[in-house]
Amino acid sequence: MAFERAVIIGGGVAGLATALSLHRLGGEVVVVERDPEPPDISPDRAFLEWSRPGVPQFRHAHLFLGRLQALVRDKYPELYERLLAAGFTLSNLEEMLPASHAGIAPMPGDEDLVHLWGRRATFEYVLRRYVGDLPSVRFVHSAHVDGLATEADTRAVRVTGVEYTRHGKRESLRASFVVDASGKRSRSAEWLRALGVRVDVEEKPSGFVYACRHYRLKDPQNEPPRRDGGGNFDCLGYVTFYAEHGHYALTFGCPTDEKELAHALHRTEGFEALCNRLPVLRHWTSQSEVVSKVLGAGRFENRWIRYGARSGPALLGFFAVGDSQVETNPMYGRGCATAFVQADTLAEVLTTNDDAREQMSLYYAAVRKHLRASFDLSVGTDRMYHVRARLARGLPVPLSGRFLNYAYEKAWLPALHTSTLVAREMIKAMQMREVSSLGVRLAVAAEILRAGFRSVLGRSRAPELPAGPPLREVLNGLPVGSHDGIASP
Repeated sequence: MAFERAVIIGGGVAGLATALSLHRLGGEVVVVERDPEPPDISPDRAFLEWSRPGVPQFRHAHLFLGRLQALVRDKYPELYERLLAAGFTLSNLEEMLPASHAGIAPMPGDEDLVHLWGRRATFEYVLRRYVGDLPSVRFVHSAHVDGLATEADTRAVRVTGVEYTRHGKRESLRASFVVDASGKRSRSAEWLRALGVRVDVEEKPSGFVYACRHYRLKDPQNEPPRRDGGGNFDCLGYVTFYAEHGHYALTFGCPTDEKELAHALHRTEGFEALCNRLPVLRHWTSQSEVVSKVLGAGRFENRWIRYGARSGPALLGFFAVGDSQVETNPMYGRGCATAFVQADTLAEVLTTNDDAREQMSLYYAAVRKHLRASFDLSVGTDRMYHVRARLARGLPVPLSGRFLNYAYEKAWLPALHTSTLVAREMIKAMQMREVSSLGVRLAVAAEILRAGFRSVLGRSRAPELPAGPPLREVLNGLPVGSHDGIASP
């Protein structure tokens, strides 16, 4: 499909990924972004010097999963090289697999199962500079989108552009179509519903909060081993996010029900005390300097939106990319990869079909095919963590939850530790790779069932999960004031 002009609302990672994909189709791509133009600095200074008030989690820990890594590597090699030049590095399978799989033999396709380590600020800055150099893309900065320009009759609503305010002046942009990449605070659903368009929203609150803090090794050339960088103690989880040039971030997460713990990990003294309770983290922080304050976040949810559902007037000339359409618990790091997959999917749909009515349904169907499994996995993982946290506290759990936990401990965990097939499929799911064939899925199910039977019959012993310190012991060991009283994070 050739177009005259595409307008993208939002110049974050989702908007930039969309501009990157659409520029190949011909036509002008205009990105309308609320924040000012980025400063002219080196990428490694973006974390400290680039102001992005329009991006709530700009300086929080991020992950650039294998699905994104392979897409950029294969389709945008120059961008990929710029990221590596800025200090981004690739993970390896042994960082992600249980110790029982140490020395796992490489297989074709393993290069697609590793992710990029680096900070979100650096990634977005390199991406912004690369997209800004594309001849068919231009940016309108410091612009607040006030609404969608539309044409409507009884059968359809066609989006024809956007209206925005810039430097106190109302302006408008005509477009062949509009892409909303403005994130979870998007107002498109509100605007479209007012025009009679049906918008279906599926919401599954995660019930988690987390906090992170950034550090830098004093001697990046003498980095400690990257072992046991993450773990879950039912009521408390932690992850290490490695980054460029000796930088890294430590994160803690817990259920919102753990109000004292949630309050403690959002305070500096509580966060550092938690780091000191875990030897693997203390080993890193003792060799590092602090780079940021403690950054907290909450009110996570898994959200799936369908614009212009089957009933009501048809919606034409409008697409959504990123959290504007699909949002998952950010603790799993799927946001940036999701946006890149959606942007690439949109370009493919527009390339293969020029019927405006069909484009909407084809885009939604393709996004569902590519991303629904990851969305459902996020919802299921949230549930698993909550079940285990409640069991750890001795709280009542429905029979279905108890069965889920039993299957996790007696079947899935043993299979993960003994079967390279199950381990690789787990990594595929974590890295948002495509769903495997039916044959592979059946083989995985057989491995899990076999491991479960062996555990039940006593022929193998399920691996013991690492035991964390008791919650009350953790809270009592924190500095005075780090968890006194109950506060919402």
